[in-house]
Amino acid sequence: MTAPRPLRARTDAGRPPAEKTPDPLGMTGREVLQGTLDGRFPGAPILSALGFRLAQVGDGTVVFEGEPGDQLLDPAGGVYGGFVATVLEAALGSAVLTQLAGGTRSTSVKIGIDIHRAVRSDTRTLRCEGTAIHVGTTTASAEARLIGAEDGELYAHATSMYAILRML
Repeated sequence: MTAPRPLRARTDAGRPPAEKTPDPLGMTGREVLQGTLDGRFPGAPILSALGFRLAQVGDGTVVFEGEPGDQLLDPAGGVYGGFVATVLEAALGSAVLTQLAGGTRSTSVKIGIDIHRAVRSDTRTLRCEGTAIHVGTTTASAEARLIGAEDGELYAHATSMYAILRML
């Protein structure tokens, strides 16, 4: 019997809980994401738990980067497909968010995901690039790609549809 390998720690281990984000409803989506990137607002806790962080924010584009770890393993030793889906959904929704005016947000109504290669706990840094395709007054669509940051290999891609919500 071999000794189990040590677990890689999550990125938030030992950190105190993030402070609440100031009410961002009057801000544009891009302002909210830029504030997160600049450290003025906390990032989404789910991404921290998954080992991912916001790396870039543009006009209709976002990039997340991170490393999968042993905390994502299923009982058979593979990384759950839900990990891939969650990272892709974060990029899809955030790309749309960069295009939204203050007082509006979006919610996903349809997501399609195609996984092309397995993500393992020892997979190196992954990069998830999201792009808004269309952002209208009532609907939006986006696409995202999960790729190896060093080799450019495609792990998965996704497309989505969103309903635009008026919050104010």
